[in-house]
Amino acid sequence: MSTQSGLQGLHAEVKSWLFSKDFDGMPVGARNQLREQVDLLARNAFEKGDEAALTEAHRVLYVINMAQLTAPWTVERLNVGDPLFSQLKGILEKCWHQASKKKYAPIIDALPPAAQFREWVTQTVRSHPSNVTHPIFGFLRDKANFEQMREFFLQETPLEALFGDIIALMMPGVYGGIKLELAKNFWDEVGHAEDARVHRNMRFELMDYLGLPSNVYTDRIDLLIREELALVNMYMSMAMNRSRLTEILGALLATETMIPGRFEWQIEGWRRLGVGDKQLAYLLEHTTVDVEHANAWMGEIIVPLLERNPAVMPEIVLGIMLRLDTAGAVVDKLNDHVRGIKESSVGPYRGAHKVP
Repeated sequence: MSTQSGLQGLHAEVKSWLFSKDFDGMPVGARNQLREQVDLLARNAFEKGDEAALTEAHRVLYVINMAQLTAPWTVERLNVGDPLFSQLKGILEKCWHQASKKKYAPIIDALPPAAQFREWVTQTVRSHPSNVTHPIFGFLRDKANFEQMREFFLQETPLEALFGDIIALMMPGVYGGIKLELAKNFWDEVGHAEDARVHRNMRFELMDYLGLPSNVYTDRIDLLIREELALVNMYMSMAMNRSRLTEILGALLATETMIPGRFEWQIEGWRRLGVGDKQLAYLLEHTTVDVEHANAWMGEIIVPLLERNPAVMPEIVLGIMLRLDTAGAVVDKLNDHVRGIKESSVGPYRGAHKVP
């Protein structure tokens, strides 16, 4: 596979090796070829901006990330601990990160003084086009039909299903206020140790009600838009690389600030279509707890961190901008995608309750 077209489907090959019983017998030449293919893919995707390469690069990264979150007792064989997969992941992430730093250099070079940071962040997040002012949210609230709402909810599954895992990955090796706020976030994610209130379970319960398969984010990534895979890969790249932990603190500041408003507009859309608040418990939960997290994230993590070490501001801002623009690409794509469908990617609703 030396041509661009030959790189399509590379994620399937990587996934097959991740779980192959024959992995120990993988020839050295095959390992080298796979590294070369991924290196070419990374350059085509993140340096040249080739659309097909970007899709394949994020699929490769995504299947490796999913393998890193796989419990070994759930599969016959798990090879993700082999250095080969760390090398493949590293090749893609390094090229992506270098491109990102180059893209945001003008913003990083013009940052405000630390004393003005809170105001700068608030204004930057509120004015970003991925916020609730994006036309997709007005469409969901006022016009989207049942199938279009299902599709939007389906496409957002990966990050929502994995958010608790991302928080957990951040916690080792950090202490004090950062540890405490991460622990509070995680405690809410796991429903205060009540299984029925675990956010992941609450989301899957709503997906079941809507006739959506909960395993779509692991078993049917071909149905998912590339932009959502990129969003998960962004968080995972930061959370699993300790040198980028400061970036994800910035990314999560933007996340917690935006989520409540986005969910409120979806709730209104579902209510318009006759879905009751009992079924919407997952969305309703996030309109309250995330407001608290956003305030605490700034006051208990970001501001104290900047007071101790103002030099980390560029990394925090890089994380903020990556999150805003990556999430912005998701809603841009979904705005076109959702409006243009007649039924969800997994097929029409076939459940028992009445559909408006």
